[in-house]
Amino acid sequence: MATHLLAYRQAIDSAVLTPVNVVEDTQLTKFDSKTFAVPSGLNFIHWAFAGGPNITRAKIVTPSLTVRRAEVEVIPRNRGAVRVDKTVVQIFRPFSPIPLVPSEGIRMLAAEDGTGATDVVGLISLGPASLPPPPAGEIRTVRATGTTTLTPFAWTKVTLTPDEALEAGTYTLIGFIPISAGIIAARAIIVGQVNRPGVIGFAGSEADAANFNPANFYPLLNYNMGSFSHIDFPAFEFLSASADTVQTVILYLVKTA
Repeated sequence: MATHLLAYRQAIDSAVLTPVNVVEDTQLTKFDSKTFAVPSGLNFIHWAFAGGPNITRAKIVTPSLTVRRAEVEVIPRNRGAVRVDKTVVQIFRPFSPIPLVPSEGIRMLAAEDGTGATDVVGLISLGPASLPPPPAGEIRTVRATGTTTLTPFAWTKVTLTPDEALEAGTYTLIGFIPISAGIIAARAIIVGQVNRPGVIGFAGSEADAANFNPANFYPLLNYNMGSFSHIDFPAFEFLSASADTVQTVILYLVKTA
Protein backbone atom coordinates (compact mmCIF):
# COMPACT_ATOMS: atom_id res chain seq x y z
CA MET A 1 0.00 0.00 0.00
CA ALA A 2 1.51 3.32 -1.05
CA THR A 3 -0.50 6.44 -1.87
CA HIS A 4 -3.45 7.55 -3.96
CA LEU A 5 -3.80 10.88 -5.76
CA LEU A 6 -7.30 12.32 -5.97
CA ALA A 7 -8.40 15.38 -7.92
CA TYR A 8 -11.04 18.11 -8.01
CA ARG A 9 -11.92 20.54 -10.80
CA GLN A 10 -14.66 23.03 -11.59
CA ALA A 11 -15.24 26.41 -13.19
CA ILE A 12 -16.63 28.47 -10.31
CA ASP A 13 -17.76 32.07 -9.86
CA SER A 14 -17.41 32.58 -6.13
CA ALA A 15 -15.53 35.10 -4.03
CA VAL A 16 -16.12 32.91 -0.96
CA LEU A 17 -15.06 29.32 -0.39
CA THR A 18 -17.28 26.82 -2.19
CA PRO A 19 -16.95 23.04 -2.71
CA VAL A 20 -15.33 21.98 -5.99
CA ASN A 21 -16.51 19.01 -8.06
CA VAL A 22 -14.52 15.79 -7.85
CA VAL A 23 -12.76 14.40 -10.91
CA GLU A 24 -14.31 10.96 -11.43
CA ASP A 25 -12.17 8.23 -9.89
CA THR A 26 -12.80 4.54 -10.57
CA GLN A 27 -10.84 3.51 -7.48
CA LEU A 28 -12.58 5.61 -4.82
CA THR A 29 -16.03 5.72 -3.24
CA LYS A 30 -17.82 9.00 -3.94
CA PHE A 31 -20.51 10.30 -1.58
CA ASP A 32 -21.69 13.01 -3.99
CA SER A 33 -20.35 15.24 -6.77
CA LYS A 34 -18.13 17.15 -4.30
CA THR A 35 -17.05 14.46 -1.83
CA PHE A 36 -14.77 11.43 -1.84
CA ALA A 37 -14.63 8.87 0.97
CA VAL A 38 -11.21 8.67 2.62
CA PRO A 39 -9.88 5.17 1.81
CA SER A 40 -8.95 2.87 4.67
CA GLY A 41 -5.21 2.70 5.24
CA LEU A 42 -4.63 5.86 3.21
CA ASN A 43 -5.98 8.35 5.70
CA PHE A 44 -3.13 10.85 5.94
CA ILE A 45 -2.63 13.94 3.77
CA HIS A 46 0.95 14.04 2.49
CA TRP A 47 0.72 16.93 0.03
CA ALA A 48 -1.76 18.98 -1.95
CA PHE A 49 -1.96 21.42 -4.84
CA ALA A 50 -4.48 24.12 -5.74
CA GLY A 51 -4.37 26.27 -8.85
CA GLY A 52 -6.42 28.48 -11.09
CA PRO A 53 -6.11 31.68 -13.09
CA ASN A 54 -7.88 33.69 -10.39
CA ILE A 55 -7.77 31.45 -7.32
CA THR A 56 -7.71 33.31 -4.00
CA ARG A 57 -8.12 30.53 -1.42
CA ALA A 58 -8.25 26.75 -1.22
CA LYS A 59 -9.01 24.54 1.75
CA ILE A 60 -9.31 20.81 2.49
CA VAL A 61 -12.28 19.96 4.70
CA THR A 62 -13.40 16.75 6.44
CA PRO A 63 -15.69 16.24 9.45
CA SER A 64 -12.78 15.21 11.68
CA LEU A 65 -10.74 18.26 10.69
CA THR A 66 -13.74 20.49 11.42
CA VAL A 67 -14.19 18.94 14.88
CA ARG A 68 -10.50 19.60 15.60
CA ARG A 69 -10.75 23.15 14.18
CA ALA A 70 -7.96 22.04 11.86
CA GLU A 71 -9.35 22.65 8.37
CA VAL A 72 -6.36 22.73 6.05
CA GLU A 73 -5.50 25.86 4.05
CA VAL A 74 -3.63 24.89 0.87
CA ILE A 75 -0.64 27.26 0.83
CA PRO A 76 1.20 27.98 -1.39
CA ARG A 77 -1.30 28.13 -4.24
CA ASN A 78 -0.73 28.53 -7.97
CA ARG A 79 -2.57 31.75 -8.82
CA GLY A 80 -2.38 32.22 -12.57
CA ALA A 81 -3.06 28.77 -14.02
CA VAL A 82 -4.48 25.33 -13.24
CA ARG A 83 -1.06 23.84 -14.07
CA VAL A 84 1.91 24.14 -11.78
CA ASP A 85 4.47 26.86 -12.50
CA LYS A 86 7.58 24.80 -13.21
CA THR A 87 9.90 27.59 -12.08
CA VAL A 88 8.34 27.64 -8.59
CA VAL A 89 6.35 24.39 -8.15
CA GLN A 90 3.75 25.49 -5.61
CA ILE A 91 3.11 22.40 -3.48
CA PHE A 92 1.55 22.38 -0.03
CA ARG A 93 3.49 19.96 2.18
CA PRO A 94 2.43 19.84 5.87
CA PHE A 95 5.12 19.66 8.53
CA SER A 96 3.88 16.12 9.20
CA PRO A 97 1.19 14.04 7.49
CA ILE A 98 -2.29 15.18 8.53
CA PRO A 99 -4.49 12.41 9.98
CA LEU A 100 -8.04 11.83 8.78
CA VAL A 101 -10.68 9.26 9.69
CA PRO A 102 -11.14 6.35 7.25
CA SER A 103 -14.42 6.48 5.29
CA GLU A 104 -15.18 10.10 6.21
CA GLY A 105 -15.89 12.56 3.39
CA ILE A 106 -13.12 14.78 2.03
CA ARG A 107 -13.77 17.97 0.05
CA MET A 108 -11.70 20.67 -1.61
CA LEU A 109 -13.10 24.20 -1.26
CA ALA A 110 -11.90 27.14 -3.33
CA ALA A 111 -12.58 30.81 -4.01
CA GLU A 112 -11.65 33.08 -6.91
CA ASP A 113 -11.93 36.71 -7.96
CA GLY A 114 -12.26 36.47 -11.74
CA THR A 115 -14.92 37.99 -13.95
CA GLY A 116 -17.45 35.22 -14.29
CA ALA A 117 -16.63 31.56 -13.73
CA THR A 118 -12.96 30.52 -13.82
CA ASP A 119 -11.31 27.12 -13.46
CA VAL A 120 -9.89 25.81 -10.21
CA VAL A 121 -8.08 22.50 -9.76
CA GLY A 122 -7.14 20.68 -6.57
CA LEU A 123 -5.00 17.61 -5.92
CA ILE A 124 -4.62 15.67 -2.65
CA SER A 125 -2.15 12.84 -2.08
CA LEU A 126 -3.38 10.41 0.59
CA GLY A 127 -1.26 7.68 2.13
CA PRO A 128 -0.43 5.82 5.36
CA ALA A 129 1.13 7.62 8.30
CA SER A 130 4.61 6.72 7.02
CA LEU A 131 5.38 6.10 3.38
CA PRO A 132 7.01 2.74 2.60
CA PRO A 133 10.75 3.29 2.05
CA PRO A 134 12.35 2.53 -1.30
CA PRO A 135 14.12 -0.82 -1.59
CA ALA A 136 17.89 -0.92 -1.54
CA GLY A 137 19.61 -1.11 -4.88
CA GLU A 138 20.68 0.81 -7.93
CA ILE A 139 18.14 3.35 -9.15
CA ARG A 140 17.46 2.93 -12.85
CA THR A 141 16.06 5.72 -15.02
CA VAL A 142 13.65 4.66 -17.77
CA ARG A 143 12.05 6.95 -20.35
CA ALA A 144 8.70 5.91 -21.82
CA THR A 145 6.30 7.56 -24.24
CA GLY A 146 2.65 7.39 -25.25
CA THR A 147 0.38 8.76 -27.98
CA THR A 148 -3.08 8.70 -26.40
CA THR A 149 -5.49 11.58 -26.98
CA LEU A 150 -6.30 12.88 -23.50
CA THR A 151 -9.76 13.95 -22.36
CA PRO A 152 -9.44 17.41 -20.76
CA PHE A 153 -9.99 17.50 -17.00
CA ALA A 154 -10.49 13.74 -16.66
CA TRP A 155 -8.16 10.89 -15.77
CA THR A 156 -7.15 9.30 -19.09
CA LYS A 157 -5.30 5.98 -19.20
CA VAL A 158 -2.11 6.08 -21.25
CA THR A 159 -0.25 2.97 -22.34
CA LEU A 160 3.48 3.68 -22.50
CA THR A 161 6.30 2.15 -24.45
CA PRO A 162 9.76 2.30 -22.81
CA ASP A 163 12.64 3.40 -25.02
CA GLU A 164 14.39 0.14 -24.15
CA ALA A 165 12.82 -3.12 -22.98
CA LEU A 166 13.37 -3.87 -19.31
CA GLU A 167 15.67 -6.66 -18.23
CA ALA A 168 13.60 -9.65 -17.04
CA GLY A 169 12.74 -9.36 -13.36
CA THR A 170 10.72 -7.47 -10.75
CA TYR A 171 10.91 -3.70 -10.33
CA THR A 172 9.76 -1.17 -7.74
CA LEU A 173 8.62 2.26 -8.87
CA ILE A 174 10.03 4.94 -6.55
CA GLY A 175 9.17 8.06 -8.54
CA PHE A 176 8.34 9.48 -11.94
CA ILE A 177 8.18 12.73 -13.91
CA PRO A 178 5.18 13.05 -16.26
CA ILE A 179 5.16 15.49 -19.19
CA SER A 180 2.61 16.54 -21.81
CA ALA A 181 1.44 19.77 -23.40
CA GLY A 182 -1.27 20.59 -20.86
CA ILE A 183 -0.68 18.16 -18.02
CA ILE A 184 -1.78 18.91 -14.47
CA ALA A 185 -0.88 15.58 -12.83
CA ALA A 186 -0.43 11.87 -13.50
CA ARG A 187 -0.68 8.68 -11.50
CA ALA A 188 0.60 5.15 -11.95
CA ILE A 189 -1.56 2.11 -12.68
CA ILE A 190 0.34 -0.89 -11.31
CA VAL A 191 -1.02 -4.38 -12.03
CA GLY A 192 -2.56 -5.92 -8.91
CA GLN A 193 -2.60 -2.65 -6.97
CA VAL A 194 -5.80 -0.69 -6.26
CA ASN A 195 -4.33 2.63 -5.19
CA ARG A 196 -2.70 4.92 -7.76
CA PRO A 197 0.26 6.98 -6.56
CA GLY A 198 0.64 10.27 -8.38
CA VAL A 199 2.58 13.48 -8.77
CA ILE A 200 2.09 16.84 -10.42
CA GLY A 201 3.09 17.05 -14.08
CA PHE A 202 5.12 19.52 -16.08
CA ALA A 203 3.41 21.06 -19.09
CA GLY A 204 4.95 21.84 -22.45
CA SER A 205 7.26 20.14 -24.88
CA GLU A 206 9.60 17.63 -23.28
CA ALA A 207 12.55 19.95 -23.89
CA ASP A 208 10.87 22.85 -22.07
CA ALA A 209 8.97 20.91 -19.40
CA ALA A 210 12.10 19.14 -18.16
CA ASN A 211 13.53 22.53 -17.21
CA PHE A 212 11.78 22.73 -13.83
CA ASN A 213 12.73 23.70 -10.29
CA PRO A 214 13.24 20.37 -8.46
CA ALA A 215 13.35 21.74 -4.90
CA ASN A 216 9.64 21.23 -4.10
CA PHE A 217 9.13 18.31 -6.49
CA TYR A 218 11.78 15.76 -5.55
CA PRO A 219 10.47 15.44 -1.94
CA LEU A 220 7.29 13.93 -3.47
CA LEU A 221 9.33 10.97 -4.76
CA ASN A 222 11.65 8.29 -3.36
CA TYR A 223 9.28 5.83 -1.72
CA ASN A 224 7.88 2.43 -2.66
CA MET A 225 4.98 3.25 -5.00
CA GLY A 226 4.45 -0.39 -5.98
CA SER A 227 6.14 -3.32 -7.71
CA PHE A 228 5.65 -4.94 -11.10
CA SER A 229 7.11 -7.53 -13.45
CA HIS A 230 8.98 -6.54 -16.60
CA ILE A 231 6.08 -7.99 -18.59
CA ASP A 232 3.55 -5.77 -16.76
CA PHE A 233 5.00 -2.32 -17.42
CA PRO A 234 2.83 0.28 -15.63
CA ALA A 235 0.25 2.35 -17.47
CA PHE A 236 -0.38 5.90 -16.29
CA GLU A 237 -3.44 8.11 -15.95
CA PHE A 238 -2.95 11.68 -17.09
CA LEU A 239 -5.01 14.66 -15.93
CA SER A 240 -4.62 17.49 -18.42
CA ALA A 241 -6.25 20.81 -19.25
CA SER A 242 -6.07 19.98 -22.97
CA ALA A 243 -6.48 17.10 -25.42
CA ASP A 244 -2.77 16.27 -25.59
CA THR A 245 -1.63 13.56 -28.00
CA VAL A 246 1.97 13.02 -26.87
CA GLN A 247 3.02 11.89 -23.37
CA THR A 248 6.42 11.28 -21.78
CA VAL A 249 7.16 9.73 -18.39
CA ILE A 250 10.59 9.44 -16.78
CA LEU A 251 10.44 6.52 -14.32
CA TYR A 252 12.81 5.81 -11.44
CA LEU A 253 13.00 2.08 -10.73
CA VAL A 254 14.84 -0.32 -8.46
CA LYS A 255 15.26 -3.90 -9.68
CA THR A 256 14.48 -6.20 -6.75
CA ALA A 257 14.55 -9.67 -8.34
